[in-house]
Amino acid sequence: MTEKIYQQDCYLRECEATVLRSEGDELILDRTIFAPDSGGQPWDLGTISGIPVTKVTERNGEVVHVLKKGKNTLADGDRAELAIDWERRFDHMQNHLGEHILSGVFKSRFDIDNKGFHLGDREGTFDLDIPSLTPEMITEAEDLANEAVFRAIPVQRIRLNTPEEAAQYPLRKALSVEEDILVVTVPGVDCVACCCPHPSDTSQIGLIKIIGIEKYKGMTRVHFLCGKRALLDYRQKHIVVSELAEQYSADAYSLLKKVEKAGQKNDAIRRELNELRSSLARRAADALLEESGRYAAGVYEDADMEQIRQTAKRFMELSEKPVILASIKEKTVLLAHSGSAGVQCGKLVKELAEGGRGGGSDTQAQAVFPDTESMLAFVERVKEESGNEQ
Repeated sequence: MTEKIYQQDCYLRECEATVLRSEGDELILDRTIFAPDSGGQPWDLGTISGIPVTKVTERNGEVVHVLKKGKNTLADGDRAELAIDWERRFDHMQNHLGEHILSGVFKSRFDIDNKGFHLGDREGTFDLDIPSLTPEMITEAEDLANEAVFRAIPVQRIRLNTPEEAAQYPLRKALSVEEDILVVTVPGVDCVACCCPHPSDTSQIGLIKIIGIEKYKGMTRVHFLCGKRALLDYRQKHIVVSELAEQYSADAYSLLKKVEKAGQKNDAIRRELNELRSSLARRAADALLEESGRYAAGVYEDADMEQIRQTAKRFMELSEKPVILASIKEKTVLLAHSGSAGVQCGKLVKELAEGGRGGGSDTQAQAVFPDTESMLAFVERVKEESGNEQ
């Protein structure tokens, strides 16, 4: 059995240990400060005698340290120097205890159970056994959780031997082990069995922030950040808000109204643009119809593909003839007809679009070209193939 120093002193960053067993890239030590993955929390990283540790897990009471592949030089009986990645460890401690507090608040205030927890590299999540949460519930839970942080409540770790002993404590969740039980308690807030490292008091979390919720398998998944993660998130969002505020000549508190007003103006401009496009499309389609033979063809200098498509749509409302429309601006050609012309547009693109790429159906196809010359050559080939008479 490995002595789990991380459960006795989670602030110890370095120590020495003896190698009990060295097998390939794996080490079993007589004692360790490396916490394995457990309860949704990832394992510690760091080095053992200068060799990077890539994974830590527990098997049958032994903590297994997986070293960087092919780098293990330690043998049975060797003394080893252990050093954990403290920044990673403390980040885990902050966010895991933050999850305990949030889960305890949701249970005590709203009688909602936590059914799962995962701590990722960027954020933590836990799943509440309820289909949805109101904004008011989220705000209240967040406020209560941070009140617990600001009160600097000492965190108690209680080691117990049997489930009967554990039954004397107000555990939020049922036990998943029968022996060597470690109960973590934040008095008045949460009490749960957990073997991971935690800060000595709640103030070390710094801040708890819920950043989002989503529906998940009939439950509600809560996304949250604690400690330095919350600080970095606020810093980035502050930069974004400050830059937007400068662009909109507003402060952070009036920015939303300015953005909404700008959005209304943009909507009005888009409506005017769509009306203008429609008008241009009608005029272009009418002109094409007057000049058409078996096909209608048009090459436009500045038209984008949205304008080309609108023109084609308008033309097909007026005529059953095929239409060939090219945009020099986007080096793209559109072939289309309403369905009764007997022309296979996709086949024409496939057979005649030399140097271009594209495709489509019998009634509509599109080809994009690397240059204007090859695009115009394709238009002429389509005309010749169709026997178009202007």
